[in-house]
Amino acid sequence: MAEIARSPEEAMAGAMANQPVVQQQAPTDVESFQSFASAIAKVSPSVRLKLAQQLKKAGLYRGKPSSKFNTSLYDALLSAEERRAKLASVTEVPGRVDFIASLATEGEGGEGGPTKTIATSISDEGTLRSMAIEVIKAQTGYEGTKKEIDDLVKKVQKKQAKNPKVTTYQTKDGVTTSKTTGGFDEGQYMIDIISQTDDAKANKVLKADNISLAAFGGLR
Repeated sequence: MAEIARSPEEAMAGAMANQPVVQQQAPTDVESFQSFASAIAKVSPSVRLKLAQQLKKAGLYRGKPSSKFNTSLYDALLSAEERRAKLASVTEVPGRVDFIASLATEGEGGEGGPTKTIATSISDEGTLRSMAIEVIKAQTGYEGTKKEIDDLVKKVQKKQAKNPKVTTYQTKDGVTTSKTTGGFDEGQYMIDIISQTDDAKANKVLKADNISLAAFGGLR
């Protein structure tokens, strides 16, 4: 399904809403970055501080790292985005937060000793909205309203802020290992919420009735 947010476009990338009438275009790189920056602005202060610290180690953050979403953080994110875009023109690159983590590791490399980087993963709002649309449609049989989609996305973001996926990278003697803890399945969490609504329960009964009718050859 962003912090030292780890790949916000990461976790649930590829989840697209089923909209047969209006075909949506994929977001541009600029739109994707703005969505990522917006997600960082909404995560918990502790997560934002860790990201600022990584950007500082990478030499991109001006001044003392802060938990606030300020100009220094935004400019550092933008600088990292520019570096990522240049590298992407010649080779494959990791997600935004993984890339920042790698920059931080490279920035510490001159010290010669073991390095440790912590990356926290969240999903960007665009990905969560696409997932919410898909889940509501699948569970209730109808297109969700803007309010229903917004409410579901906010619930997931709130849970992510409290329980993000945290990956610790340890580099020693040129060898990097990683360990991931925390996090949850955003899609399943949405299903668990929507499946308990009256509309979802009614849709489940309707599907069961249709199956029964089909088994007996339908109405005559």
